[in-house]
Amino acid sequence: MKHTEKIILQPENSTSAQSNHTLSIPENIASKWKLSDTSLRLRCGVLEEFVTVKVYRTSSSHTVYCSPELLASLSLPNQSLPITLTYSHQQQMLSIGPIFCLAINISRLKETPFGSYTEFCKEVAEYCEEHHILFYVYTLKPWSDTKVSGMIWNQRDWVEATLPIPSVIYNRIHSRKLEKSVYIQQLKTYWRDQQIPYFNESFLDKWDVHQKLLSYDEVAPYLPETVLLETIDDIHFMLDKYPILYLKPLNGSQGKHIFRITQKDDLYYLDYSSFNGNQTLTSHSLQNIYTTIRSRSKTIPYLIQQGIPLIEVNGCPVDFRILCLKGIGDKWSVVSAVSRVSRTNDQFVSNIARGALLKKFDEGLTPLEDSMKRQMKRILPELACEISQIIDRESEGVFAELGIDMSSDKNGHPWIIEVNTKPSKTSEGITPSTYRPSVKALIRLINWYTSS
Repeated sequence: MKHTEKIILQPENSTSAQSNHTLSIPENIASKWKLSDTSLRLRCGVLEEFVTVKVYRTSSSHTVYCSPELLASLSLPNQSLPITLTYSHQQQMLSIGPIFCLAINISRLKETPFGSYTEFCKEVAEYCEEHHILFYVYTLKPWSDTKVSGMIWNQRDWVEATLPIPSVIYNRIHSRKLEKSVYIQQLKTYWRDQQIPYFNESFLDKWDVHQKLLSYDEVAPYLPETVLLETIDDIHFMLDKYPILYLKPLNGSQGKHIFRITQKDDLYYLDYSSFNGNQTLTSHSLQNIYTTIRSRSKTIPYLIQQGIPLIEVNGCPVDFRILCLKGIGDKWSVVSAVSRVSRTNDQFVSNIARGALLKKFDEGLTPLEDSMKRQMKRILPELACEISQIIDRESEGVFAELGIDMSSDKNGHPWIIEVNTKPSKTSEGITPSTYRPSVKALIRLINWYTSS
């Protein structure tokens, strides 16, 4: 039988410690656990130490005092820590956990050490502290078999510390090149060897995702027709069927390096998304258009996708980001849904990174008739969960959080635009006094991972 308590682990004054490895437990907790002064094993991460347990008199305290020597041997920082302590009668052992780690490539800026994820990491840290989960950010330094160098939030700033091996790892490495590197592959091998569950496994390319989804009858009708770009003939083939085409890099993200081709009368129009806005080229020759695409795309593999006449808000195209997380029993659910509206009617990419406006989910549905709105509010979340289950089931590794981009055409037909394995964590629209639903769902997921 196991007993669990949320406690404050407090460093004990070393001069008053009667043993180098002392743990002083309040009487009210010791009574519940039927514990008296004794010696027990204490596990933290992969480390175990024999500790001298002392019971101190109190009526309500949840503070457990730990000798500095024991904190050091368990790779715990010498500071007050809200954590969870579990006692197993059967194993005669105490254990600290869960220990949650977010792996990310670090920024060089002190103000934003984790780039655009800095505010999100702080929010996770504060929410974990409220729920007595030890949380830290791992910045990809060399991995040890028994301890890790990471960054921990001390309510003022991020400080580097030596920390225990985590119970579960959330992979937020946001560089495709880095993720494919030998070093990161070695890291993942360490994690697997140490039997540490980690998610999300990796980025997925757009063609691979399309092929996975296309084989399922329940989602195939909502996929735009898509082919690989190999020659100019592929563009000819698709333009014969559709007046608008989108060309997307297989491994692109944040709406970067996307081309749009439209044909009107005997003219071809090429629009290109960049940080400086859209650039447009007009030509009577498709060969000129193709040459421009190849000069910009170099050898990067692209796909061609059927253009969809999306619904518009005030003349600007709109799509929807639906965030799904896995939970108990591997069941996926929607934790948040927003609409993204392009800032201008000629901006054809609705990513927040390209300057799109983040709005409430319902606001993006305003162009539709009431019956269509009700249908979309039901179908889009259902589709997002179905897509998430397929990707999780058909892909190598574990995926537990996915951002599904979808929209609707003007006839109320839903369309799947993209699946994101590393969905953005913008703080736009987040109220400072509240935690975003995705953070709360993430911690529920961690508790499920570590209790199952």
